This record gives sequence, structure tokens and C-alpha cells, in this order.
Amino acid sequence: MRMARGLVAALAIASVAACAASLEPGEDDLIPPHEEAKIGAAAHPEIVAQFGGTYDDHRLIGYLSGLVQKLSASSGQPGEDYRLTVLDTPVVNAFASPGGYIYVTRGLLALANDEAEIAGVLAHELGHLQARHSAKRQIAAERTSFLGGILASLSDSSYLAGSLRLGTAHRVAAYSRVQELEADKLGMAIAAKTQYDPTGTVTFLTSLQRHFALDADETGTSANANAGSIFSSHPGTPERIREAQTHAYSYGDAAGGYVRNGELYLDLIDGLPYGDSLAHGALRGQVFLHPQLRFRFAIPKGFAIINHKDAILGRGPDESIFIFDGAEVNQSVALKSHLTENWGEGLDLRNVRSFKVNGMSAVSAETLHKGVGHELVVIRFSATKVYRFLFITRPVVTARFETQFKQTVASFRKLTAAQAAQLKPLRIKIVTVRKGQSVKRLARLMAVADNKLARFRILNGLGPEDTVSAGQRVKIVVK
Repeated sequence: MRMARGLVAALAIASVAACAASLEPGEDDLIPPHEEAKIGAAAHPEIVAQFGGTYDDHRLIGYLSGLVQKLSASSGQPGEDYRLTVLDTPVVNAFASPGGYIYVTRGLLALANDEAEIAGVLAHELGHLQARHSAKRQIAAERTSFLGGILASLSDSSYLAGSLRLGTAHRVAAYSRVQELEADKLGMAIAAKTQYDPTGTVTFLTSLQRHFALDADETGTSANANAGSIFSSHPGTPERIREAQTHAYSYGDAAGGYVRNGELYLDLIDGLPYGDSLAHGALRGQVFLHPQLRFRFAIPKGFAIINHKDAILGRGPDESIFIFDGAEVNQSVALKSHLTENWGEGLDLRNVRSFKVNGMSAVSAETLHKGVGHELVVIRFSATKVYRFLFITRPVVTARFETQFKQTVASFRKLTAAQAAQLKPLRIKIVTVRKGQSVKRLARLMAVADNKLARFRILNGLGPEDTVSAGQRVKIVVK
């Protein structure tokens, strides 16, 4: 692999993508409808791979697919062939792809609290498709991917090429403000016509905003709390909430026959996996653990990560980046040779040094390439396996992150079989509030590392002052 060279290409792609995303295609530029299905079908396998595979609960998928068809029948465009996929990721997101492809994540399903909220999400994506926003977005993506493909060809790393596409997609995927608000209005109209309470959109967007704000606070990026997840395809929510409230109330109150169907929905998600899938490693607080590959390390403070199938990609403050991956390197190949002659080939590496990380041999080096600072670390994990950290910063802030990056490397260690076995998957459990149980008491049952009370409130759509009552059903997270 020539990861360092590829990452320079990644930074170049980011700037190219930022320009291309501003190109808004007109109606005359749209993809012909008969071509959209081909585009969606071609993109589907890559989307599934980028988000960690599919979550294949046939009962839940059948319910959601039926809900899409029900909403479609009320949309004014019945008979369209929509394909729903649940992605096996804790990232809270939903999006649509040309050709009628609708995606919702497992993380989003865990955040929703009733059928009206999920109907609002799905109707929103139907609104995007019916207004052909995804087709317009595809035009912008194609304008970017041509240049991105040329730059990505500089790297031999298949995972890196995928991550470049993901980074590019993140920048061009965001709908414009006008498109987003239009889809909200279309979605609420579809939901209301299907007799779902249109305020479900308001309550879900409120939970979404609180979720992103807490995530931002936990990672030290609270300045971006209202911008949504850095890996989300949707912009921030405050304006959307205000607009949705105004629009939803124009439909009248629930006395008009609108439904929420909370009990039905809670039954469907009882037992839903929560958080990362252990098959791909899991984040517990600020520590990433992989029970199958048997390692762990601490994520730098202030960084949000995406767990790609072949690497962990992290983005932090001040445009800082880290990438962690593994490579097959036979023990007969010296670590220094791998670093200087393979991974960092062609770079002017400085301060090459050997050291130990929890009993494992390691080598590190630094370079300044085209004005971007890189720190490369290779750790010998076994006779045939190495793991690698690459930290990227602008020179003016490199010193600020030096201690954190050293701590991350120092935290890398092997897991014993017993330690790996102790890591249990987390799941949503629906419980009934007993007499005398308060929000605080229920929050103590949450099997999450930090902010148990805040997570409980957000997971159940509760505001800071909201209480619970005996007989009410709520979600908790259990092992």
C-alpha cells in the first residue's frame, strides 16, 4: 500500500469536492428516469459495504417495507417500486438513492419512539425521491467523482479508495437547504394523508438534534452540535424543527384521527442491537475494542470516527485526521523497511525511530508533504500482521495534538481471549415503568459508558424536565 501518498490525494479530493458540491444541477441536467434504477442498483453494493452490511431482521424489514408502500399509496405517485434497506450501523441516518432506493440505519431505528416518527422519516425520503432531489445530487456527485477517481488511482489501497469515495460523498450528499425543507413538507403531507400524526417529524427531529448535540459534547466538538453528524447526509436541524412545527400544526391536532402507534413500534424494536456491531469492533466510551482481531486503543479526545470495513477513519478539531488500519507484513520484513520503503515510499521521512508499545515492536516517522503534517506509526502485532496509525494535521496545530496522538499509540494493546469474551453486544430492551421508578433510577440501568441519564432521555424522546409514569413503556440499553 502507498497509504501516505493516497492520503495526500484524499486532502486534494476534499478541496475538489467542496467546489463541486456547490454546483447545483438544473432540471435539464437530470438523469432520465429509466436510467435512475441502473444508477441505484450499481451504487447499492458499495453503500451497503461502506455502512458495514445490512441488518437482516426479516420481521422488522417486512414492517418497514410495508410502511413505505403504505405511504407511497398516499403520496400521489402510487405504484413506484421502492427498495428499503436497513444498514447495520449505529450512525443515525436515513437517505435515498436514485431508482427508489431508501436506506435507514439501525441507529436511527433505535432513536425513534413510535410509528409516526418512522413514518415521517420514510415519507421524508419519499419526498426527496419524488422531487427527484437524489437525481440532482447524483449529478453533483458525478462532477466530483471524475476528478476524485483520477486522484484515487494514485493509491494502491482498496480501502483507501473506498474511504475517498465516502469522504467525497459526504461533501456532495448534503441536500440543499431548500431541498431539505421541501422534503420535510412533502413528507409531512404524505404522513398526514396516511393518517400518521405529522408532529412525529417534529418530535423525531428534536431527538435527532439532542442526539447530535450530546455526541458533539462527548467528543469535544460542541461547536458543531447543530450541524448534525459529520458523516450524516442531512444538515443541521434547528431551522428544520422550527419550519416543521409551523407546517405540522397546519394539519390540525390529533383529534383529526392521526395515530402514533407507539406500542406497536416498541414491540418491533425490542431486542434491536445498539451501538457498534462486535463483528467489526465496538466503541465503548472513548475506547475502540475489536474482540475478533483482539486489540484495543483509545480514540483521541475530540475525534468522531467511522468504522470502515478495512480501517477506522477519524476526524477531529482543526481539520485533524487519523486513520488506523492493518497490513500483512511477514516477520522477515523489518518494520523500518516497511515504513520507509513501502508504506511511506517517496516521502521525505524524518525522525525515524524504533520503540516498544506494550511489549510490541514499533517504528514511527514524521514528514511534511505539500504543507500537511503526517506522523506514521507501525506496530508489529504478530509474525505476519502489523497495525498502523497515520495522524494528519496542519503544521500550525501539530503541537497541540502531539500528546493526544502519543497517548493513542501508547494505549494500543492486545486483548486476551478472556478480555475479548467479556465484551458483550448491547441491545435495546423495552421495560414497563414500575411505581416509584424515576427517570434517574431507570437511567442507572443503561449499559452505556457515559452520560447514562442524557442517553436515556434522548433515547426515549424526553426533554430535560420530562418525567415518566407507572405503566409507561420505555427503552433502556442492556448487555
